[in-house]
Amino acid sequence: MGTTSVRQLLQAGAITVCAAALAACGTSSRSYNVSAAPGGDSAGCSGLVSSAPQKLGAHKRNDSDQKGTAVWGDGDVILRCGNISDVPESAACTSVKGVDWVVNAKKTHDGTKTVLSYGRSPAAEVTMSERIRDKDAVIGEMSGIVSGLAKQKACAKRG
Repeated sequence: MGTTSVRQLLQAGAITVCAAALAACGTSSRSYNVSAAPGGDSAGCSGLVSSAPQKLGAHKRNDSDQKGTAVWGDGDVILRCGNISDVPESAACTSVKGVDWVVNAKKTHDGTKTVLSYGRSPAAEVTMSERIRDKDAVIGEMSGIVSGLAKQKACAKRG
């Protein structure tokens, strides 16, 4: 075998390996830097995620590889479901379409807003990036699906 033939075989092999790697990247799921919440694999969370819309505003749904989560756009809106309770009981809340929501001040900054359903089990957490202009509309749409989670209590302090 001549030098040219060996070089051509090596190039063809390298191209094949690169093509296979690119194809695998195109078909793998993405995490979108989303971590599953404890209890995200519960039946309540599975039902919530399966009832989440395929489009939210102008953003298409892209499922993450984490249980109990859904993502729209390139992480523009992230829904997490599970045993989430990192908002103080004393936080003011707002009711939207019958669902009480509390702003998570620890996760709300630089144009990003995170809200947590209050008094629902499991809880739903929605994070919206600075690219989402009408955050209230997103919360309104999420309220429609979160209302199906078991309500255990209502907010005492309204904001």
